[in-house]
Amino acid sequence: MKKIIKGIFVLFLFMGLTSMTVHKFYVSVNQIDFVPKKKALEITSRIFIDDLDLALEKKFKKKVYLATSRETADAKELLQKYFSENFSIKVNGQEKQINFLGKEVEENVLICYFNVKDVQKVTSLEIKNAVLMELYDQQHIFHTNVSGKKKSILLTNETSSSVLKY
Repeated sequence: MKKIIKGIFVLFLFMGLTSMTVHKFYVSVNQIDFVPKKKALEITSRIFIDDLDLALEKKFKKKVYLATSRETADAKELLQKYFSENFSIKVNGQEKQINFLGKEVEENVLICYFNVKDVQKVTSLEIKNAVLMELYDQQHIFHTNVSGKKKSILLTNETSSSVLKY
């Protein structure tokens, strides 16, 4: 009788533990728009604050406390450095500098703003994004709008870069 009770207990414990685990979805949503009048790409990236905060902590060995009253004074600089090491764009085959403009918070999402200057025309975009991929099975969705042509790509740990032709 004790074996049956132990067996039932272990079965319920196993079912309870496996059904209680939460599988978090790791995704960012990004928009890239070519603005011919400004001769620039405007980029918006939406990414979960807690994931980015953890990545900065692991990379720089300090807590940054993004989007809180305790946010460190060097948070913008650390974000800029992290993104510059993990996010790049080639326009028409040429590497371009991505400028980090700033950030704002919307619930638990950090919205980061970037631009790429001196873009005369876009015939191709090569996007590489390894942000958070050192921590998670991350996905980055990119929506682009270049001269009225809209295209989207999905970047993952297996395929962290892709080329779009216009």
